Amino acid sequence: MLASAAASAAQTLDRVLAVVSGQVILASDVRAFLDLGLITVDMSDPNAREAGALTRLIERRLALDEADRYRPAPPPQARIEQDLTAIHARFADEAAFTRFLAAVGLDLDDLRQILRDDARLEGYLADRFGDAARLDRPRPAAVTDWLASLAPRAGVARFDR
Repeated sequence: MLASAAASAAQTLDRVLAVVSGQVILASDVRAFLDLGLITVDMSDPNAREAGALTRLIERRLALDEADRYRPAPPPQARIEQDLTAIHARFADEAAFTRFLAAVGLDLDDLRQILRDDARLEGYLADRFGDAARLDRPRPAAVTDWLASLAPRAGVARFDR
């Protein structure tokens, strides 16, 4: 009786959705990127929305790994702070922003690193494919094909299906 009560009270706090090149992507990562507006997907079904967001995070990891091979120049700190300010403005106040970050397991340094990675990746994609080649919105077929070619080399395991 006690065991069944404990099992029914158990709650999943987080779960691994994918591993890409040895990097784990958690359900909380997907929620954080969606809620912070760092990725967008055009789907109203919450399950399809999360699956689409996971696909974007997998693609992001693959692209970052490839970009890191070429060591793009770091983005200006002012750009990172500007992006951080834009995200911060989406929250009612500092306390709401801080609570949200804590709820998804991030701190300001983590968020700055995500923004830095996104800016580096954006620069790399612009150099390689032109300014329209961003991962956070519909992109040219050349970028889609390039991303598809990266997955077999990297080792991608998805656990959301």
